[in-house]
Amino acid sequence: MDEDPFNPQMLLGEKAEKRLDPIFWQSVPTPANLLFPDTGLEAAMDEGSRSYGAAYQRYPNRVALFIAQNTSCASYCVHCQRAKSLDSTVEVNNIEIEKALFYINYNKNIDEVLITGGDALRISEKRLKYVLEELSKIQHIRVLRIATRVPVVLPFAITDKLLETINKSANKHTEGPDKYVYFMTHINHYKEITQDFVDAIKRIRKHGFTIRNQTVFLNHINDNYRTLTETFRRMFWIGVHPYYLMQCHKEKGIVHFISPIQIGKIYMKHMQGWLSGIVKPDYVANVEGGGGKVLLMPSGHDTLNIEKTIDDKISESYATVYTWDERTMKDYEALGRATRKEYREAVKIMNKFIGRKGVFLPKIILVDEKGNRIETTNRTRLPNLEKLRTAHLLEYKTNYKGMPITNPYKISKKLDKMFYKEKTDK
Repeated sequence: MDEDPFNPQMLLGEKAEKRLDPIFWQSVPTPANLLFPDTGLEAAMDEGSRSYGAAYQRYPNRVALFIAQNTSCASYCVHCQRAKSLDSTVEVNNIEIEKALFYINYNKNIDEVLITGGDALRISEKRLKYVLEELSKIQHIRVLRIATRVPVVLPFAITDKLLETINKSANKHTEGPDKYVYFMTHINHYKEITQDFVDAIKRIRKHGFTIRNQTVFLNHINDNYRTLTETFRRMFWIGVHPYYLMQCHKEKGIVHFISPIQIGKIYMKHMQGWLSGIVKPDYVANVEGGGGKVLLMPSGHDTLNIEKTIDDKISESYATVYTWDERTMKDYEALGRATRKEYREAVKIMNKFIGRKGVFLPKIILVDEKGNRIETTNRTRLPNLEKLRTAHLLEYKTNYKGMPITNPYKISKKLDKMFYKEKTDK
């Protein structure tokens, strides 16, 4: 975190004057967490309605196994979708885990288990070892995914001893090919990629594990083309694969972190070609009602010949959503709601807290007293990412036309001259 989180040092194109430190926003509660209580329909993470014991399922072949309560995390992220359940009533006891293991063994369709919490690596080594060994006995399980933010916020806790325990326990009773075990971590901003984090990733990779990452698309933190591309590139350079860019959940206390889906789509569209495909994650939303992840990736193929692209005009604040299990959700809203009075009072409070205007810019659907939509705040224009600006933001070296080299044949004579001169000089 910057020494002065209210005046952070940022990269070219990140508009530092309109930012607070991204680590501060993620880690420190502000008055904003008490504002905008109207989220509309909530249920994206309503685990109780789809669970047996500590097992939660929405897809045919995979299940989440909660082995740690939410209070076990090494860091309480302010934007967390489960922040509302951070109290003493949330407990994952041994009976709940035993029930979950029983169900996973019963359902032969399940071939992948997401081991999570809370944080899967913030429990006792005894419990972690037991769960992994029990899963190793279930032969139809082929993949284990360990969800943890420990490498980011508590990197020295990633020890060789812990990694060796995971390696041995996960396949102690496996028959045939070993189960594939990988880590899923959570980086939202390149400032979280510290040297301590890099060292923790090296230790994980040394033990044969791969690491993937889920980034949450967060207003005020990484809702910026330069920020996202820099975050994805830097994590990939050290061996962490960008897996998902997640739309922020619509939950009480965090709606000021939500950016419109259209903005995320525009950013993803303009990463195509400019970044390696493996560096570009899938942009998805976990929709309410247990519908699972909805793919939000833009396409360069006008399949229906409507002759419109995602950055042609500002979208409505709602859309129709089609889930993987063939359900249709009409008028789906990704943003929170507020009356104009609530919005103005909230901005006034945060401007006073921050000490200046133009930093707190929540994207909120304004509604009248009857709940009818009026407009969406802070949506007067779309990001401008034409070619020359994109090259500039990515800091690519460019030619006289302002574009990076993509065809060496066109400058082959110049390259030949430089090549043979270098040979002669040697």
